[in-house]
Amino acid sequence: MTDRPDLLLGGTPTARRFGLLNWLGLLTFFRREMARGFKIWKITLAAPAIRAVLFASVFGLAIDGPDATMGGLPFMTFLVPGLITVAVLERAFESAAFSIVYDKTEGIFGDLAVLPLTPGEIVFGFAAATVTGSLMVAAVVTAALFPFVGLLPENPGVLVFFVVIGALMIGLFSQIAGLWAKKWDYINSVQTFIFLPFVFFSGVFFALDSLPAAIRPLAQANPVFYVVDGIRYGMTGQAEADPVFGAFVCIGVTAFFWAVSYRLFSVGYRMKS
Repeated sequence: MTDRPDLLLGGTPTARRFGLLNWLGLLTFFRREMARGFKIWKITLAAPAIRAVLFASVFGLAIDGPDATMGGLPFMTFLVPGLITVAVLERAFESAAFSIVYDKTEGIFGDLAVLPLTPGEIVFGFAAATVTGSLMVAAVVTAALFPFVGLLPENPGVLVFFVVIGALMIGLFSQIAGLWAKKWDYINSVQTFIFLPFVFFSGVFFALDSLPAAIRPLAQANPVFYVVDGIRYGMTGQAEADPVFGAFVCIGVTAFFWAVSYRLFSVGYRMKS
């Protein structure tokens, strides 16, 4: 016989107290997002590693040589951190955005509005899953690319910081894009015409000094450039910009995206449409 009257037929329900955070709900939400992303591990883990290896192989055959350098580094040493960054940021963008749009197309995204989670907890849950998944992708891609240059991190702490802040920044942007998108065509257009141009014009495949002087300020105004440059500094110990300045740029952009995402979830933007 239970001593919980609220569990008995005809008993009086009682309100559950969650405290400052609903840890159980947040953990459950996090686990759902992680399970959803890596249930298809061949796409989320194996595919980025294979793609990075193909890029490295093609560029290695076409460009790499004893005299091939970029940004003061041997070309492949310069390239590998960029390929890691691309894999991390692509996973970060796909994580929340694809999850949100999938739920919208299935007609279940509005269920978030009735969960016992605050807007801040929802934003944090998506962000935590994004960062965790991106760190896993970074580890797998780094291991896959190791045979090309045998590159070990010069500054592991800096490397982890920029992987985390880069994944968080793009992951929050992906939440905003996912909320805006009504269907897959919308999110694919954001990925093609906004996300990918920012990524590929961020110094992944080229150094700033290889650009015309008139274009360099545009590259330096791209926040993704500081993610790439920071990861490259963490891997090689060499950067084109001050890593401290780059860290502050990334933190500022991340804080802005967090505020926007929090506001959109708070007002229920397109959560029931």
